[in-house]
Amino acid sequence: MYARKSKTPTVVTIIILCSAVLFGGYLGIENLNSEIKIYEDSKARSTETFSTTAQDPFINTAAYEEPNVTTVSRDDALYYYRAPEGFVIISHSEAWDYEMLDLLYQELKLNTHGDEIKSLHEIVVYPHEDDEMSALATYSQDISTINFHLRFPAFPSDFSVDFPIYTGIIEIFGGDTNTTIESIAESLSHEYGHHYTFHYMFDNEMRLQGSLDTGEYGRLREARRYDLIPTLELGANYEQLRHRYIIEIAAEDYVTLMGSPTTRQVVEYYDVKQLTDDPELERSGVAERNAFPQENMSIPLAIDIQGLNEYFHSFIDTPPRIPDEEKQTITLQLRRESERFDLESGAHTFVYYVITWNTPYADAIYTLACYDPYEYTGRGIPIKTVRPGSHSGGSASAVVGEYFVQQDRSIRSIDDGLAEGVKVFYVTAQLPDGTYYVSELHEVNFG
Repeated sequence: MYARKSKTPTVVTIIILCSAVLFGGYLGIENLNSEIKIYEDSKARSTETFSTTAQDPFINTAAYEEPNVTTVSRDDALYYYRAPEGFVIISHSEAWDYEMLDLLYQELKLNTHGDEIKSLHEIVVYPHEDDEMSALATYSQDISTINFHLRFPAFPSDFSVDFPIYTGIIEIFGGDTNTTIESIAESLSHEYGHHYTFHYMFDNEMRLQGSLDTGEYGRLREARRYDLIPTLELGANYEQLRHRYIIEIAAEDYVTLMGSPTTRQVVEYYDVKQLTDDPELERSGVAERNAFPQENMSIPLAIDIQGLNEYFHSFIDTPPRIPDEEKQTITLQLRRESERFDLESGAHTFVYYVITWNTPYADAIYTLACYDPYEYTGRGIPIKTVRPGSHSGGSASAVVGEYFVQQDRSIRSIDDGLAEGVKVFYVTAQLPDGTYYVSELHEVNFG
């Protein structure tokens, strides 16, 4: 999730030629001042940053020497980790000690990245949930100030050039309950996806004008065809519409195309037949990517868009990964089943539907899911996970509706409520190499 915010500038020092500093610094101030307006009304940070900067002037004859490193501290931090790239990872949770922060850093590096990682400012782990945005994690851009103290004969002794730059901040919430790397991997990858896409894809003019649909990403994603939201302004109905925001879709595409292997976790989902047959099984409420490879399943997957994978990797030296298997067609079929019984409460007809699909990938994990196209707010309802070897004859099946089991003179039944109104069904195939493919969308009007 993307969160807009501002904070007290942090002093950063970098190695650069003084001639570029003089001209680039003054020009940078003019261009970036307008960009800063985006973040003026954003929410305040929950902790303050205290920075101490070396006071020695930056002398032009030492342009190629190692600069003084900014010292950063947190009075209320429990654990603190400085990454080799310069950013820091801070924990306010007892569960995320130094060793866990090191593992978090290693997990972050498993996400495909380039030089943009050097502009990441910090990752903060909080013990509590995010009361304001109800998010597992958020990303925001901080405005830091670069100070160059220059010593030239014609300039005053205290002359300096100051200009702002953007650095990224990732905040992870619920650290006391999400105590494993697996529990935060997807959120971490999504938020770093914001950092990656903001760094490379969405320039100043697009942000200011709310025209994120006009760039190359918007063109590839057919933003106007799918009525995607091109602005950074997060309105009151953001939670209901976030699956249509270009910034969120781009972050999801990053996870799909460049995310860590840890994000490819699989949850076992059981359909109404399995739950009725075996009372020991429990329906999972966890939404994993085997059911939802991306948040908005009403638009094509990133892997299906020609040129998108290449575009994401065009900013760095790492080439796009080629799937081990090409995409195959997966089609769904549905048939209605019913049976009438005279119960003590009166006559009742149990109606359920059997959904079948072909399984062209022998070693893939298939997951059936659905959503209501008229009340869609992103993601949907997972139905059933089918692992390799559990389907025969090249097909798999699942049941929705009100399924029953007759035992002697009693009947046990469960109704999943899915055989009502209009539903769009689809099947995802998760290949061993981490590639996701999706079937055709199959819309059914149950009346």
